[in-house]
Amino acid sequence: MLTITEDAIDAIRAVMGSKPGGIRISAAQQSMNGEGPGLMVQPAPAPAEEDAVVETGGTQLYLDSTAMGMLDGKVLDAEQDDDALRFSVHQPE
Repeated sequence: MLTITEDAIDAIRAVMGSKPGGIRISAAQQSMNGEGPGLMVQPAPAPAEEDAVVETGGTQLYLDSTAMGMLDGKVLDAEQDDDALRFSVHQPE
């Protein structure tokens, strides 16, 4: 099960604003920092047909099957850095 922090919920709300839908997380070719597999995060009006839907705090995450496996047992967090919003994934403490 993926745990989503309050900061990540707030970040999803900020990204989505009043638009319908949620944030879709899918597998990517490689991570932005070159370490490990990558994940692509983008707003989506609805989940893809085979996506798992995670609802929490009034927000929705859509996870493709590969991302679902990669994120199982992890924590999704977010932080604001100047004008950039960064999502991160880590092991629970």
